[in-house]
Amino acid sequence: MWNGHPVVDSDGHVVEPGTLWTEYIDPEFRENCLRVERDPADGDRLIIEGRPSRLIRRLGGVPYDPGRPIVDWNTLRRGEYASYRESSPPASYDGPARLAWLDANGIEATVLFPSLGLIWPRELDPASPYAVAHLRAYNRWITDFAAAAPDRLVPVGQLALSPHAPVAAEVAALAGAGFRHVMLPHGVAGGLDGLDPFWAAVQEHGMVVHLHKVAVPHLLPMPLPTSISAPGAGAFFNHVNEILPGQLFLAGLLDARVPDRYPRVRFAFHECNIGWLPAWLERAQESFETLRETGRPTPDHPPRHYLCDRDDFFFSTGLGERLDALPEELHPRVLLATDFPHPGTPFRPAEEWEPVLAGLPAGLRPALLGGNARRLLDK
Repeated sequence: MWNGHPVVDSDGHVVEPGTLWTEYIDPEFRENCLRVERDPADGDRLIIEGRPSRLIRRLGGVPYDPGRPIVDWNTLRRGEYASYRESSPPASYDGPARLAWLDANGIEATVLFPSLGLIWPRELDPASPYAVAHLRAYNRWITDFAAAAPDRLVPVGQLALSPHAPVAAEVAALAGAGFRHVMLPHGVAGGLDGLDPFWAAVQEHGMVVHLHKVAVPHLLPMPLPTSISAPGAGAFFNHVNEILPGQLFLAGLLDARVPDRYPRVRFAFHECNIGWLPAWLERAQESFETLRETGRPTPDHPPRHYLCDRDDFFFSTGLGERLDALPEELHPRVLLATDFPHPGTPFRPAEEWEPVLAGLPAGLRPALLGGNARRLLDK
């Protein structure tokens, strides 16, 4: 607890161990599965289908030190790099160690996302049998990770839109394995056409759909992704705009009338921020009224209905975003996120959040710390 309030970390991560895929993947894919290759001269490499990853620059570099903030491996300038394993916090790959980290930081529970799994599916066909097998392997591993305390370690499953693995059956398999949370499937491109079987399946099984930055499709008719490494613009441009896919996808959900047609599906957006939402709602309302006047298709209700009158949308936020001016009607929508163990993670979360919480309206504090997340987890 922080200041007497239960805390839920709504965006935590694991760091997949290098042995995950050889231990958990189906035997027919084991020989050529993802693996980590040792490179002490420049940092270990993730090998995908026999070649080094194009998007994951370096794995490891400096031994993890629990007494210091987490280091960004890509910024290191060293002559010899520590291995991926010794550079990763034990709490990132070991369930009991993660529980100890939660206890030490006064956190009741955490929602767990992959790290490498947010990125590697973008380097190949995510609908291929090869990719599907790796997503299933991750789901098996994270199930074992969370078995240490399933009520406190909350795994988010992964799947893909694939003819080799019908999405309704994949969702049913996840539900049968105990998952109540799933990421948006890999392989969504160009629009939301074809996702109805997914929405229907998650509604049937009462699962929450999570959209995490880096893995959210931008839904724009352009070939380049909005990511910091995308060519054609500088790092600043790309970094500023990394949150845009979340904003665009929210509009896409309402445009496709997903909340109207599947009213029991709930959504959580991560690392897309929430401070933009008031201005977005104003623009969305203007668009709703303009299109209604011209007789064009719109959602069934004004945009504010979905974000304020219903308990279906949530947005996690970290220390870098100011929340003191967030309208009261959006207080039920915000979730606290640590992003542990990624670089930039608060070193001592309770201490670093304390001055931020002190400046917030009294009613927002318990909602942000865990009240909103508990509704998402327990409903």
